[in-house]
Amino acid sequence: GPGPEARRSRHSGTPNAFTTTRSRVPWQLKLTDDDFKPIQPTLIIDSVDWEGPIVDSWPTAAHQTIFFGGEQTPKDPAYARAIVTRFAERAWRRPVPAVEVERIMKPFEQAQKLGDRFELAVKNSLVTVLCAKSFLYLEEGNVTRSAPLLNDWELASRLSYFLWSTMPDRRLLDLARAGQLHQTETLRAEVRRMLHDPKAATFADSFPRQWLQLRRVGMFPPDKVLYPDYDENLEQSMVAETTGFFAAVLKRNGSLREFLDSDWALLNERLATHYGISGIRGDLLQRVMLKPEDHRGGLLTQGAILSLTSDGTRHRPVHRGVWVLESIIGRPPPPPPANVPALSTPAPNTKKTTVREKLEQHRADPSCTTCHQKIDPLGVAFDNYDAVGRWRTVEAVRDGLGENPRLDPSGVLFDGRPFADAAELKRLLVADLDKFAAAFAEKLATYALRRGMTFSDREALKRVTDQGKANDHRLATLIESLATSPLFLKR
Repeated sequence: GPGPEARRSRHSGTPNAFTTTRSRVPWQLKLTDDDFKPIQPTLIIDSVDWEGPIVDSWPTAAHQTIFFGGEQTPKDPAYARAIVTRFAERAWRRPVPAVEVERIMKPFEQAQKLGDRFELAVKNSLVTVLCAKSFLYLEEGNVTRSAPLLNDWELASRLSYFLWSTMPDRRLLDLARAGQLHQTETLRAEVRRMLHDPKAATFADSFPRQWLQLRRVGMFPPDKVLYPDYDENLEQSMVAETTGFFAAVLKRNGSLREFLDSDWALLNERLATHYGISGIRGDLLQRVMLKPEDHRGGLLTQGAILSLTSDGTRHRPVHRGVWVLESIIGRPPPPPPANVPALSTPAPNTKKTTVREKLEQHRADPSCTTCHQKIDPLGVAFDNYDAVGRWRTVEAVRDGLGENPRLDPSGVLFDGRPFADAAELKRLLVADLDKFAAAFAEKLATYALRRGMTFSDREALKRVTDQGKANDHRLATLIESLATSPLFLKR
């Protein structure tokens, strides 16, 4: 049970089925009542042991795949060369010329001279394959000749690591061997097949984590006194909501506008309680239709986004505005000038002020005005959400006199368009869907090509975005357009 010293000694009432001894707020979970009777069914795990590997039969499936000839095949150098060649082509994701095979065979030959048994000698050559740069890196191009486009083998790897984060499967390699993969219709069909494959779940999780900077969730743990209900379960649910939302849009081939605003959300009981939405039960994320009074919809009002743009004590409008410029609008602001002072703390005997009012004083500095006129409105629009993403109408201010001030989320965009709150800002962003689609396409291309986009890529990116516009900016279709574009096909 919880310790009594200067901390809450009652259960928070927040659903939390799982915790660990390293959780940020284990003292919030009271396991028994005052008579030491369990409050809820509890299983305490002290330790877990396991043994392995457990082999049901020998040879294993992996052994049979590598030594494909079976026990009846003569264990001679010819069989070893066939094993190594087949293994290297799979591991290096391309045909392996005879001269490379001979180099790989040398460890086998040396092991045979030392008297090692056949399987162990072959293993030495297989280890050589896995230590080579052709396995460790995605090789594109050849130093001996210049070629502007990827060959089909290179294209298979680029496509597979883009959508699956792993090596090409047999079908992709067979199409590369037949020289058919680069054909537009074949390539489109493969993208559709790969997106429907369970391995595409890796893309649906990895890309939004990088695009939306989800690694920053939990970087500044919320203060336990100010946010006592924030726990590890909630944090994990927040990230799962955002990645799950992206996966749901991808699976339905939904429009990019749903990332800006939507009438549905993916929630579990823990998140719904946090957001003040009733009627949701269970730990699994489920699609929930939203009402205007829920103040949710799209990515911008999800807990993960709102918390990663805050710190452990309060919301940060400037950080939120910068995030919108970077991740949604695609126009990151320049770095701040050196020696910029922090927001001032009002004297104890003055009226309580909101963060917005402090920012307005900060903008009085001429060196800060230009950038903050673009940044601040995009962040202030979400002032109704606190540092952990809960809705509120007043800002809790510790310093100063009087009641906590009411929040004013209204603002004016840098192009002069006004908005009253976050809901109106989202509608303005939806009206600029083409601009968001262009920013999103750049993020997607950066992920797919593993490099930053340059000025020379702008025309190719525009063609990809234009094709997406003709299809209502649908996500899966946009991925097809990128994968078949000259930008994706060139080295």
